[in-house]
Amino acid sequence: MADKLRSNEKMNKHSVTSLLEIVKKYRHSGKYSEAEALINEYKYLLQNSPELNFELANIYVGLDKIEKAVEIFEKLLQDRNFDIICTVNELIKLYNRKGEHSKAVDCINIAAEKNKYNFSLLIEKFIQQRLIPDGQSAFETLQNLKKIKNNESEMFVKNIESVEKSRQIIAPYRVFFTWGMHYKCNYSCTYCYAPKPHDITFDNNKNNRASYPATQQLIDSWKFVFDNYGMSRIRLDGGEPTVYPDFYVILKELLKMHRLQLNTNLSFDVQKFCDNADPKSVRVDASLHCEYTGLEDFVKKLEYLKKYGYKIVVSYVAYPDFINNIPMAKKIIQDEMNIPFLIHPYSGFYNDRQYPASYSEDEKNVIYNTDYKSITELTWRAERKGNYKRGEKSKDIKLKKYQIEENELAKQIKQIENKKDKKFKLCEMGRMYARIYPNGNVYRCCVYDGNTYLGNLFDKTIKLLEKAEKCYDIKDCRCWRCMIPGEESRWLNTWMDDWEISF
Repeated sequence: MADKLRSNEKMNKHSVTSLLEIVKKYRHSGKYSEAEALINEYKYLLQNSPELNFELANIYVGLDKIEKAVEIFEKLLQDRNFDIICTVNELIKLYNRKGEHSKAVDCINIAAEKNKYNFSLLIEKFIQQRLIPDGQSAFETLQNLKKIKNNESEMFVKNIESVEKSRQIIAPYRVFFTWGMHYKCNYSCTYCYAPKPHDITFDNNKNNRASYPATQQLIDSWKFVFDNYGMSRIRLDGGEPTVYPDFYVILKELLKMHRLQLNTNLSFDVQKFCDNADPKSVRVDASLHCEYTGLEDFVKKLEYLKKYGYKIVVSYVAYPDFINNIPMAKKIIQDEMNIPFLIHPYSGFYNDRQYPASYSEDEKNVIYNTDYKSITELTWRAERKGNYKRGEKSKDIKLKKYQIEENELAKQIKQIENKKDKKFKLCEMGRMYARIYPNGNVYRCCVYDGNTYLGNLFDKTIKLLEKAEKCYDIKDCRCWRCMIPGEESRWLNTWMDDWEISF
């Protein structure tokens, strides 16, 4: 058919239809380059064919030429010369990928000019507004949804408001948990803070020793959370979560209720994982550990997961011995595979020096050049854990462990003083987030066991705070992601991403 089309000296309306038919077949079979080349051969037809432009934009999406696709979709929307709902739906997907949720709202507003009470449009607008640090606009859209009187809209509103509605309409719009499942790991990385596998007590925290309740008890506990707080996002942490007893049974059951982030060293059987986990409901946060795996094997597993549609993020600890591996890993994983590659500065001792304060300028440059966002974490870790005097040269830093313990005690004392002086900040941690230890104990956050005990997951005594509460760790909070009301522009993007766009 393509040859027949090319033989026509003069293209007419019928030929445009034929061209569209061929291009669509190419696209649906994944032959994006062939489809693009064919359209370019008859580029002059684009001028009078919105359908062909729409198809070209979708081809650009397949080729990962996102900016070109957005440009075409935006023009179609402004010209109002194509199916406006279809155009908006495609734009929303791309804006989500780019994290430009305000633009998504703007394009929905254009579509809503003649469809003011279109149910699907209002739902999408509500979802996008909840990804922007502006709870009020989402609330207003919710009120408009209530004006639509049909079973579908009423059910949606009921679902939003049924589980402590205030948690559903202000940032970050869902309860988040970090569940440290246990301390066991099949790796024994030099730089890891967790107990090593030969430590049979796994006593990472004297108040929170690991315990392993029955599998059904665990599932029932998370059902209790679902019934009380709705669909939550749970970060499965460890140790290595995938070596937890009955891991795949637990995984499948949790995915029926919640969304998951799996923090893993990727040592598991990826085919078995794909058979048990829906890529729409779980994100894989894979950590690359060069002591235990080669880059080639690690990348093969990434390719397999990406093929099945999983959202993947790769992290790497900038341990002094392995910093030189960073540029190559970044080139393959981020530049070639288009998977985010994040650097976590090392916190701890190396050759009697305290890190990250002891990084040389060259080492810092390697980190920054790979992941510019890491400067926030590196600065935070240096201030919280390096504890060095400003202006002091890194080569002179040789902090001892007892000094760090003294510093932590001093910070706790400072909290007590702030409480006495009534100096505090309000924080949503404990209401919108909680940390769960391997024995099921639940705390408000990660600071000194979270300051506030919130019950136990396993025995279903977990009870989150009802409102933002006072925190007396004012200037030295160890979490740069803490949920301070009014500072959403700082922290909201660290909790939400393009993987989490529906509710």
